[in-house]
Amino acid sequence: MTTKQKVGQLFAVYFDGSYFSPALEQMITEYYIGGIIIFPRNLTSLMDLARLISDAQQAAMTNDPAIPLLVAADQEGWPIWRLPPGATIFLSNMAVGATNSVEDARLMASIMATEMRAMGINMNLAPVMDVNSNPANPVIGIRSFGSSPDLVSRLGAAMIDTYQSNGIIATAKHFPGHGDTSMDSHLDLPLIEHDRARLEAVELLPFQAAISVGVDCIMTAHIHVAALDPEPDRPATLSPVILEGLLRKQMGFQGLIATDSLGMQGITNQYDLPTATVLAFQAGADLLLFGPDPGHPPSEQRVAYEKLLNLVERGTISMTRLDDSVRRILLTKARRGLMDWQPEPLDQSLGRLGTPDHKAAAQEVALDSITLVRDDGGLLPLSSQESILVIYPRGGATLGEAILEHAPHATLFEVSEIPTLYEVIQATDRAKHADVVVVGTRNALQRPEQAHLVDTLQQEHPVIAVALDGPYDLLSYPEVSAYLATYGRAPVSMEALALVLFGLEAPRGRLPVELPALYPAGHPSERGE
Repeated sequence: MTTKQKVGQLFAVYFDGSYFSPALEQMITEYYIGGIIIFPRNLTSLMDLARLISDAQQAAMTNDPAIPLLVAADQEGWPIWRLPPGATIFLSNMAVGATNSVEDARLMASIMATEMRAMGINMNLAPVMDVNSNPANPVIGIRSFGSSPDLVSRLGAAMIDTYQSNGIIATAKHFPGHGDTSMDSHLDLPLIEHDRARLEAVELLPFQAAISVGVDCIMTAHIHVAALDPEPDRPATLSPVILEGLLRKQMGFQGLIATDSLGMQGITNQYDLPTATVLAFQAGADLLLFGPDPGHPPSEQRVAYEKLLNLVERGTISMTRLDDSVRRILLTKARRGLMDWQPEPLDQSLGRLGTPDHKAAAQEVALDSITLVRDDGGLLPLSSQESILVIYPRGGATLGEAILEHAPHATLFEVSEIPTLYEVIQATDRAKHADVVVVGTRNALQRPEQAHLVDTLQQEHPVIAVALDGPYDLLSYPEVSAYLATYGRAPVSMEALALVLFGLEAPRGRLPVELPALYPAGHPSERGE
């Protein structure tokens, strides 16, 4: 391989459009990129995406040597998924955490792997191995399995093993642990202030579990961890102390180290993107990832490539260092069968997505997750004969739709994400004519107006509150008599919730996180496996 080809293998890039464009072709045939990353901007239909990926791979195979692309996606489960309509939409990792079931984790990973491979996606930038111990975490939340290091380790390791057994490169993220932050690294640099003992007992434990089951790739976090790196405000992604010292030497990881997107403000508030690219590689990263971050057009990836190439050609970065990373990338591609890539009839492969069996499996996992945290007033089960008012914030319409399937005469009322005083008055007026009120909330800790709506309603009416995203909303309205958690608004989760509300299924889930001063993780009780 030439030096240009070797440097290209380090880059996994984003691109605009849902078709194989001349710009993408140039990145593949002139810059020899190692991979592409699929984002929502690339999605229109299953056929279009499958054709785009096939065209990209065929372009890569025209290079000499012919090296297939990594085709990566953040296919985590709700709310982060990267397949167009028609594919099976699975629930969130935290919903899987609420099942406490390794079997459910493996089932979900197996089906997602099957559908990714059918599309031509061969690398999943998942699972999230962060321990979400901070209820105010604005970026991880239900993307995590829960607040227990053991739970995250068990379920995450099961998914990693299943992905890789099905030919998908798995990625444990975000090392060394993004779960106890109150800041989003897309916007700024979060600071982790825990000491080394706490980090080893909580944050690092799931990544050690991932290494133990042979995870192919670990993704870095744009966070500063003072106990691991004394250099002020240096992101872990750019830290040789954390990547080479901790991850490679102390934890024994020999697989691929990938960066989180290098255009995120957790890095670019301090460094321009080409400089960050070089620093990440020098710190020990093998695979340099780029996403559609604001202010960073695809053309900037070429500038970063040229800067890194120039430093290798001048000898500032040694050829040995470059070869080490390229070797890891090529070995990973070979291990997961990418080197044997052959085009497949697209209509044949697409028949493996969204099958009745896959959807039924997603529904079963969802039923295992729905958690009845409290029903002090004995409001459940609902009857289709009752007068039911369903109130939900914008984005929660699937709650109303699911309830209408069982109670066609229920009344629906949508309010703003931040309900106005007028909307609260309207809601209380409508509640006068209802036997029971079902109120959906979305991250009420960050939107106290939603909690005010619940508190106002429950003064005069029977209220069942449903946390439609994170399960922490009860902390904002702790007096409500009935409370359920769904861990996201995936359609299967809403359908499962409705079955529980109307007594057609028993609630099987238990809290995968602590609700401080209210309920411990594991509430209401251990369910049999």
